[in-house]
Amino acid sequence: MSNIQKKKRRVRPTPQFSGSIRPNGRIWSSAEQFYKAAEQIWTSDGVDLNAFVFPLIVNYALCAELCLKAAEGGSVGGGLTSDGLVNAAKTMSTAHGHNLPEVFASLQPPTQGAIESEFLAATGEVLAPLLARCADYFEDARYAHEKIGGSYDLSGIRTLAKGLLDAVMAFGTKNP
Repeated sequence: MSNIQKKKRRVRPTPQFSGSIRPNGRIWSSAEQFYKAAEQIWTSDGVDLNAFVFPLIVNYALCAELCLKAAEGGSVGGGLTSDGLVNAAKTMSTAHGHNLPEVFASLQPPTQGAIESEFLAATGEVLAPLLARCADYFEDARYAHEKIGGSYDLSGIRTLAKGLLDAVMAFGTKNP
């Protein structure tokens, strides 16, 4: 059994958050950075995209994954000390893993519905087919040296990443 298969079988317990679960700006900002890194390659004049296919896929796919994880974030810890100071808190997501449809499915149904709606408004495309098509792009491209062949929908993963950035931002803005 490969390391990837072992990781997929691992089940993580759902963290118990302090306070409410809301979109997480810290995770979203990380997603945006991976998107911008991929866009630097995509939009640079004279660059052969085939020469950078794996970095493009990894960055766009990680952006998409982090967007989904940013949709439901919370904190562990925090609260106030006896002196009235705010304790340190660890911010994290309710979702785990790399498989995009599985990460999406782990979100609460109202969050899923809002993200699907905002994604359609932002891109004009239905979210589920793109999630399915790009499901394992992050791991496939990151571990391409362990695979024989394969193909990627560069435009699809780019649309997915940008659409999820916009959708999660809209969701967070409308649900403070």
